[in-house]
Amino acid sequence: MERCEFSSRSDCYCCELPGMSTIWLQIGQCGNQVGQEWWKLVTNEKAPNSTLDRYPFYAPDGKLSALCVDSEPKVVRSLLREVKSGSFRDSNISLGLRGRGNNWALGYHGLQREDDNSLLHRTLDSFRKEVERRDAYSGVVLLHSLTGGTGSGLGAHLCESIREEFPMGYILSVTVAPHQVGESPLQHYNSLLCLSWLQRYADGVLLFHNDDVLRRMQVLCGKKIDHAPALQPQISLSDMNTHIASCLAGLMYPVNKLRTQSAVSIGLEPWELLRTVCPVPTTKFLYTSQVNRRGTASWDSMLSSIVRTLPRHSPTGDVVSFCR
Repeated sequence: MERCEFSSRSDCYCCELPGMSTIWLQIGQCGNQVGQEWWKLVTNEKAPNSTLDRYPFYAPDGKLSALCVDSEPKVVRSLLREVKSGSFRDSNISLGLRGRGNNWALGYHGLQREDDNSLLHRTLDSFRKEVERRDAYSGVVLLHSLTGGTGSGLGAHLCESIREEFPMGYILSVTVAPHQVGESPLQHYNSLLCLSWLQRYADGVLLFHNDDVLRRMQVLCGKKIDHAPALQPQISLSDMNTHIASCLAGLMYPVNKLRTQSAVSIGLEPWELLRTVCPVPTTKFLYTSQVNRRGTASWDSMLSSIVRTLPRHSPTGDVVSFCR
C-alpha cells in the first residue's frame, strides 16, 4: 500500500476513502480573495488535526479541488503566491486579460461574441475535467460577489451552465453583497440581476453583506469607537475576507472528533446543510455568523431575535402561537 500523502500514520484510512465529491469554483476578484483566505486556513499545517481533516478538499493526486477564474490575472497570481505552492492545478486556472468594468451584462455575455476560447468555455471545460477526476460528483460551491462584472455576470452564467449540464448536482453560492453606498454606480443593478439568476438556478445562497461583516469585525476586534468615529481604526478587506472564511469553516470544515462507524469525519460535504435548511426550492437564502468573543448572548434575547422573523399567521389566517 502506498504511503498516504496527508498523514504519516500507518493506520491512516484517507486513501481508502473516495475523493470528495465537491468542487470549489472561485469567480472574480472577491471570490478569489475570499478563496485565498479559505485555502490558507485549509492548508494550514499547524492547525489541530490538519493532516487528517484536510484530505477531503484534495484530489487523489494532492491538488486542491478548486478552480480559479478571473477576467484579470492580478488577484489570482497573488492567491497562488499566498497559498501553499503547488496546491492548485495549472489547468484549473482560467484568466483573462481585461476586466468586465463592473458591468453584469459584460460579465455574462463576454467582451465579444462567445467562442470556444472564451473565459466561460475554458472554465466549463476545466470544470468537466475536474468532475471526471473524482469517484462521484455531488455539487459545487461558488465563491463570488454580487457587485463586480466578473463575479456577478460571469458567476451567473456559470451557475446557469453548470445547472444545465449537471442538473442533479447541488449548487451552493457563497456570495458577498456590496456596501450600501460607494462601490460602483452599477452595483445595485448587478446585485439584482445576479440574485435573480441565483434564485433560479442555485440550491442555496449563503449571503454575506459587506456592511454587516464590517460591523462584526469592529466588535470582534474591539476596534469600535462610538465617541470618536473619525478616529475609528480601519479594517482591511483582508480582515473581512478572513472573517468570511472563518464563518465558512464553522459550517464546512471537518470535525475530527465526530465520526461515524465508518470513521468518516462529519462535515465532509455541505449538502446535508442544504437538505436540512433549504427543503423548499423557493427558500434558499442562508445566513451565518460567529459568536461574539466579548460576551455571550442570553437565551431570552437570542430566542426573541429568532421568533421575530417567524410568520404570525397561518395560511388560513389563524394566529400562530409559539408558546406551549
